[in-house]
Amino acid sequence: MPADMIDSTAFSPSVNGRPIRWAAATGLWHFEGTKASYLGPAADSPHPYGIALSDRDLTDGSVQIGIKLSSPNVSAGVILGFQSERSRYIVAQLGAYERAYTVTEFVPGLGWRGIELVGLAKNLEAGREYEVELRKIGQEIRMTVDGVRVIESILAEPLGGRQLGLLAFGPATVDFSELQVHSASPRVFVAMQFGAPFDTLYQEVIYPLVKEQLGLSLIRMDEVAGPGIVFEDMKRQLAEAQIVIAEITAPNQNVFYELGYAHALNKPTILMAQRGKELPFDIRSYRVIFYDDSIGGKPALERSLRKHLEAILGEAQSA
Repeated sequence: MPADMIDSTAFSPSVNGRPIRWAAATGLWHFEGTKASYLGPAADSPHPYGIALSDRDLTDGSVQIGIKLSSPNVSAGVILGFQSERSRYIVAQLGAYERAYTVTEFVPGLGWRGIELVGLAKNLEAGREYEVELRKIGQEIRMTVDGVRVIESILAEPLGGRQLGLLAFGPATVDFSELQVHSASPRVFVAMQFGAPFDTLYQEVIYPLVKEQLGLSLIRMDEVAGPGIVFEDMKRQLAEAQIVIAEITAPNQNVFYELGYAHALNKPTILMAQRGKELPFDIRSYRVIFYDDSIGGKPALERSLRKHLEAILGEAQSA
């Protein structure tokens, strides 16, 4: 084991009573109660940073944590989507790249890439604890510091992993406190033409399966209420979805636009069409669930749709 891979674990009670297990993966760490402290890099390590991993996963939901930097020469934040140090993950930090608030992405083979860099690090106060909240819904990331939203961004593609961790960079200490994790149900976006017979398909097959049986959140644009621009609402709802179901029997421009936007975000998509439908050339290579628009066809469609949904959810959980 390399010298900077410290075999150290600890349990800390979370606010809701469920203990959090920590493991120091890189650098020197100390865990006590509800606190995790980065002590600096190992003396003989070529890596001037530390990573601590938790036993908590997050697909959709929010994370709250207190972060106290002891010096202007250190940065720190929360890791989302961790699988390994050689896989893609993101970090929302205080003080990185001489900026106050950042969301950065580690890309294997390419290194670090800035997604959002906001403010100046010199405005951060050493020794002050900042309350940081991260909200991840689908590919939308929001970072709030002391109750003020400072970053809102959409990731170019879904995260492959789900594990939560901490990262600190630099020679000085960082204190983390009171980690809280709140999970939310993954969202499924349904792109389909409105009206008969598609409303019946939605109400009798898609809604009962996705919402009632699998317990997932379900979005269809005609059910989105409130003020705003429909086009912007559509982009936000798609960004927040983990899975997209598209019924493409009818040559509906809105449906194909939503499907195209989902593909641009690299969303897992499930295509459905009535049997005998001639598909557009540019999506013929995609796997499609063909179904019969009949009473007997609905149970078969439900079985196929369940299989696809569970396969996608299973891949996300095993990542």
